[in-house]
Amino acid sequence: MKRGKELAVGGFRDFYPELYQKIDRILRAFREIPQLFGYIEYECPTVEPLQLFQLKSGTELVEETFKVTDRKNRQLVLRPETTPSLARMLAAQQQYYPRPIRWYSVSRVFRDETQQRGRVKEFWQLNVDLLGTEDIGADAEIINVLAAIIQSLGFTAEDFVIRINDRRLIQSYIESLGLINYLEIIRILDRRDKFLQEAIISQLTEEGTPAKKAEEIALTLRHFFVGNQQERPKLPRSKQIDEIIENLPQIQQNAIIDALENSGIPREVAVQLTDFSSIKGSPAEFLKLIEQVELTNETRQALEPLRQLATQLDDLGIIACCEYDASIARGLDYYTGVVFEAWDRGKGLPRAIAGGGRYDDLVGILEGQPLPGTGFGFGETVILEIAEEKGLLPPPKPGADLYIAPVSKKQLGDCRQIATQLRTAGIRTLFNGFTWSLKKYLDDASKRQIPYVAIVGPRELAKDAVNLRNMKTGKEKEVKIARLADTIRTALNQ
Repeated sequence: MKRGKELAVGGFRDFYPELYQKIDRILRAFREIPQLFGYIEYECPTVEPLQLFQLKSGTELVEETFKVTDRKNRQLVLRPETTPSLARMLAAQQQYYPRPIRWYSVSRVFRDETQQRGRVKEFWQLNVDLLGTEDIGADAEIINVLAAIIQSLGFTAEDFVIRINDRRLIQSYIESLGLINYLEIIRILDRRDKFLQEAIISQLTEEGTPAKKAEEIALTLRHFFVGNQQERPKLPRSKQIDEIIENLPQIQQNAIIDALENSGIPREVAVQLTDFSSIKGSPAEFLKLIEQVELTNETRQALEPLRQLATQLDDLGIIACCEYDASIARGLDYYTGVVFEAWDRGKGLPRAIAGGGRYDDLVGILEGQPLPGTGFGFGETVILEIAEEKGLLPPPKPGADLYIAPVSKKQLGDCRQIATQLRTAGIRTLFNGFTWSLKKYLDDASKRQIPYVAIVGPRELAKDAVNLRNMKTGKEKEVKIARLADTIRTALNQ
């Protein structure tokens, strides 16, 4: 094994230039789109107290943190997300900023979770937050920002969907059934797809399938069920698997009911909860379907924000990529209202792209003044993978726009001056100030795929000019040095 690979830490990526250019395209969208909506950038520490995330993020995320201890024996973590840090910062100084506050950050975050497709231990995450208002217009705007970022990368409404729900609706319905442990129930409902996978594994192993094989089949069937189900999953043809595929909805329903029963909920109530959480469709379809359920007045009132939101999503022109889904709950404890997740809806395995929601109590818990907020987190790993599959990312750019090649060493001084002038004018210029032959310069420019070469010789310099070669066509023309920057700029724009 090569020493460089041997010393690499699994789950942490090396970003070679051709990969980093693709990621940079996504990071630029992460910054440019929020700025179009009037958001400003902030940053927070890479290391935070463990207690901050114990208060804010729930036990599951805390278990996935990288924990460290400093010289004072304080328990710290590498930030797994930035929303708790944002709450901490605003709890200390929110009075200095006019409301509503529109902030975003593009930060590297760290999670010590199991490696799998689309999941790594270190990645960039965009966080966009709108704080200081309870108006449903804030939720609509945040969802609009998310949709605009995805669309700016070349995705259409056929490529992705934003699934939306409201925690207040779920909570109200749970409480209308006489239950009080709504957070525990929401966590169960949020894991519905995991329960399906576990139920399939259990069924397969009981019927004699080896454990590892059962896990592979169950994961494939889970992805198939969550996705568009356009094509039968690539699994061996067998009566056993065909029956499972045919009964996936019932298997999932039974798995959720069993999980709810195991938490102490009577079976009849567990069935009601499962049926309610299965309602989904376009905003109009969802609202029509849910009206057919027997609801208390309080639960009907909890539907009103979703009604208002649907109108605004339509006004913003993004309703075609939005779906209401009563199963969307988001596992983090701090969500208190509208919640949403963006998903790839291509023909392949469905993948979650981003997620967020309203968290009205987040700053208040840290003893700051109440500051209602809504926002989302958006990692770059999944969107990068999907964009590459769809061919949406541009090919890597060369390291420079222009290469300067002297005919002999006598022109080196002039070339240095020309390079400085061009760089000052904003032209990316590569010049190797070595005693190479002209052929070696041209070969080097070709290897680096630099589109233009300025050949500098005594005859050209006598006219205050260079010989500009288009490396793709091989054509050359004489260009005055004073006009060289504009000529390159015009050629690049064409």
